[in-house]
Amino acid sequence: MKALKIDDITYKRLNSLLADYVDLKKQDLDMSDLLNELIDNYQETTWGTIGANAGGG
Repeated sequence: MKALKIDDITYKRLNSLLADYVDLKKQDLDMSDLLNELIDNYQETTWGTIGANAGGG
């Protein structure tokens, strides 16, 4: 699998979100956890809760 490259601004924004997410959840979470949460929220917003569950969320 080819590594994903993101620009510095996007990386900084993701790290900021990750810090907030870890603080909110009070758990040791990583970028994968954050990305899955963002995907779940996107799917729920776009397709409703059934879409998130069907997508593996």
